[in-house]
Amino acid sequence: MIGDSVQKSLQWCLVFAAVLLLAGCISRSAPRVTYYSLMTMEQLGETETLAALPEVRLGVGPITIPDSLKRSQIATRQQGNQHEFAEFHRWAGVLEKDITSVMGDNLGQLLVIEKVGFFPWLHHFKPTYRVTIDVIRFDGSLEDEAVLSARWAVADSGGKDFLAGRKSDYRQPLADASFAALIKAESQLLAALSKEIAAVIVALEK
Repeated sequence: MIGDSVQKSLQWCLVFAAVLLLAGCISRSAPRVTYYSLMTMEQLGETETLAALPEVRLGVGPITIPDSLKRSQIATRQQGNQHEFAEFHRWAGVLEKDITSVMGDNLGQLLVIEKVGFFPWLHHFKPTYRVTIDVIRFDGSLEDEAVLSARWAVADSGGKDFLAGRKSDYRQPLADASFAALIKAESQLLAALSKEIAAVIVALEK
């Protein structure tokens, strides 16, 4: 009886040790998730300004994105209309909010505006201009380039009178075939769109 008890205890110890070893192997072999956020012009090292409009109050938003991009996984474009979503490369936050924040920072820098509000803004904030953006495409290929296609508009404070706007398309080659390079290229695309919109606002002020 004692021998059987010792043998069973030894068997359980061996099973437990095997489970621990397997868990350790799985833990070591599992890929690590990397999280990214878009970069402002300042973070990209771009310090240019187009004008100084300190009296202007700028309202940014709403900014919309395709339903296919409303997920944490970063999207890459394959052939034609085929998409791939990276399980281990994800957005650190909500992509729509990230784009909105970056565009607000970029436009504030380009126009030297301190009073930038984000939709939905508080009732006491009355923007001089309101910028809305409908992102049509925002992805890319690790072997090629990043792509941004968007319809945007500049309206009056109430958002009722259309002042300017158009559909804009931008492409930016990647420095290398990495997700870090893709996010940097996508950030450069937002910088380019920011400059286009800022130039229009400068023209409206003349």
